Amino acid sequence: MKQGLYNKFYNYLTDRFEQKQSTVLPSEPAGLTEKRNHAFSVFKELGFPTRKNEEWKFTSLASALKDDLQWTIDHSHTVDNTNKIDNLEAVHVVLVNGKYAPELSDALPEGISFYETSATLADPRWSEKIGSIATEEDSSMLALNTAFFTEVSVFHVAANAVVETPIHVSHVFTVNVHPEFIPYRMLIIAEQHSEATIIETYHSASVVHPLFISYVSEQDIHESAVLHTHMINTLCENTYFVQHREVLQARNSVVNNSNISLSEVSLLRNDLNFQLQGTGTETNLLGAYILTGSQHVDNHTLVDHQSPHCNTNEVYKGVLLDSSHAVFNGKVFVRQDAQKTNAFQQNNNLLLSDNATVNSKPQLEIFADDVKCSHGSTIGQMNDEALFYLQTRGIGKDLAKKMIMQSFIFEVLDRLTIPALQDYTSELLFKKLQSENLTVA
Repeated sequence: MKQGLYNKFYNYLTDRFEQKQSTVLPSEPAGLTEKRNHAFSVFKELGFPTRKNEEWKFTSLASALKDDLQWTIDHSHTVDNTNKIDNLEAVHVVLVNGKYAPELSDALPEGISFYETSATLADPRWSEKIGSIATEEDSSMLALNTAFFTEVSVFHVAANAVVETPIHVSHVFTVNVHPEFIPYRMLIIAEQHSEATIIETYHSASVVHPLFISYVSEQDIHESAVLHTHMINTLCENTYFVQHREVLQARNSVVNNSNISLSEVSLLRNDLNFQLQGTGTETNLLGAYILTGSQHVDNHTLVDHQSPHCNTNEVYKGVLLDSSHAVFNGKVFVRQDAQKTNAFQQNNNLLLSDNATVNSKPQLEIFADDVKCSHGSTIGQMNDEALFYLQTRGIGKDLAKKMIMQSFIFEVLDRLTIPALQDYTSELLFKKLQSENLTVA
């Protein structure tokens, strides 16, 4: 048995697995059941990751697993706030604790289709894809999700379809009566020469007991398809969110992804993997986070250039206060056949407390000889000259500090191409900076 965390919750899950297989999804395809069984064997061997695992060196799951979490089959609850975004002209799709809520959702426009769990499992086109894009040979958290998820949904963008209206997917998590474990997943297929925008917001208005959420998104982007994806995390305190996102990109495809965390979430782990399998692909990644209190946010990104003439651009920026902790681990692989690759990666952080911590590790692994690649990381403090300049204009010191933080993050938010989304994230940023408990050193 490999080194891992084999605690009370691990024992609970391994005991429940056989019961789950016989009662929860008895009608699922045999191929998916086989994948579940394999994933369970991987999780059973590896256990939960600990800091002895290189990929989890700076992130501990101990706080997320300390309570008596329960895996519940039916996570449906009444929802008062579906987290609609003001002035955003979008089709709204609501998932409550991972489960599709048709009564709260809109009809989709022509060119894009949505399938909830039963429809997904009944269609071999989708059921056979589940677990084939994101594989869990060395990832116990991905294996955990594959073994235990009960809700899965699919977005399918038809070939040659240009879906002009954004799709806003609200991931809403509700008041719970005991500590809960919620595993679920999504599959996105963008056929050739299509284009669509999917905005995902993660929201919890009030959580009585801890929530441990495991979410996996598998995405297959076909030739010359363009997919714009936005992730905005507004989860409240006492939630622990672990996400794995695996994206396959075919020839001449484009993926634009933004990852914004302006929440009170206790622990957030994003594993975002992009496999550039075809020639001429393009990947643009934006990230922003402001952390306060004892928040912990870990962004692991991997961009794997497997073919020539591919371009990637990645910019992540963060502000840390109080005793918060941020981790950025960005890997860029350039395979031997991936000549003429252009790859840029940058992570910038403002560290505004003696008790806050940043672990930033940009990485390049290049096996080709005709490439242009760069990466960098900066960790700095408040610019005294900028602060003095604002004060000479009659602006108080505390307000001046907040203005500097706002402008630092807004450099990322300003790149969002949807005005209503830019306004929404700017409002979240403003609220975060106006928190009564915010202390700027």
